Amino acid sequence: MVYVSDRDGQALRRRERCLAEAGIAHTLGSERRAAATYYKLYVSESDAVNAYLALGAGGCARFRRLREHPEPGVTEALSDVAGMLRSEAAVAATKLLDAVRVAAPQLLETLRSVRDG
Repeated sequence: MVYVSDRDGQALRRRERCLAEAGIAHTLGSERRAAATYYKLYVSESDAVNAYLALGAGGCARFRRLREHPEPGVTEALSDVAGMLRSEAAVAATKLLDAVRVAAPQLLETLRSVRDG
């Protein structure tokens, strides 16, 4: 059971549509009690997690949007490439500075010995 309500209305129908759109088999049951009639949505145990996710998405349209992976536009793609190039340039600059820090003392020592010699 993934949903219980004491009202038979739009909220129950929306949840049924969400399960149907997600391709999850379900059944609607009702239980009469002294206080009210309770409506229950049942799914198989193997579909329970997917059913909770579908219902948690809050509506069929929103769930469909979660499943879609739209292709990025040209602007987004160029922005991603520019960001990647900035990151690579920063790494290259750091490596160059490290190499200069290691090589600088040796170069200075070589220049001093040539000048003094």
